[in-house]
Amino acid sequence: MLPADSGDTAALDEYQIVSQLSTFKVNPNNTTTAIEQITARSVKYDVTFTFNVPKTTYVSDGAPPLVALKTGQVNQLAGHEHVVAVRGEEDQGLDGNLYNYLVVTVGTPDGERTSDVRIRMDNIGLPSAFGAVDAAWNTLVSLGSV
Repeated sequence: MLPADSGDTAALDEYQIVSQLSTFKVNPNNTTTAIEQITARSVKYDVTFTFNVPKTTYVSDGAPPLVALKTGQVNQLAGHEHVVAVRGEEDQGLDGNLYNYLVVTVGTPDGERTSDVRIRMDNIGLPSAFGAVDAAWNTLVSLGSV
């Protein structure tokens, strides 16, 4: 994916905090956990995304290092080979809870052949996130779409 401005020299972790919300998540055993829901924007790729952190982590670390880490992870995926678009979204998981996702669109540079990969925000820093992106591209290639 091309950076938002081809002349942009934004650092890998440059971001803007859009909003923060103190809330709770419901656990599988019907208890709750205090969380901070943070929405930020990657300056380099102009991607807005939301992620949750435990309130205890937020209080001890503060927003800047947490947002810088997630922004770096978003930017690494956005800059990965064959990625043509990235967006954040919230959706219900199989367990009925709401989760934040990064939707990575893989495809040809003209956007005519694409496939979306949904990665939960708490997993975007794992090698499996890049594996899922590569697998989507390999599927497009194997189908003769590219």
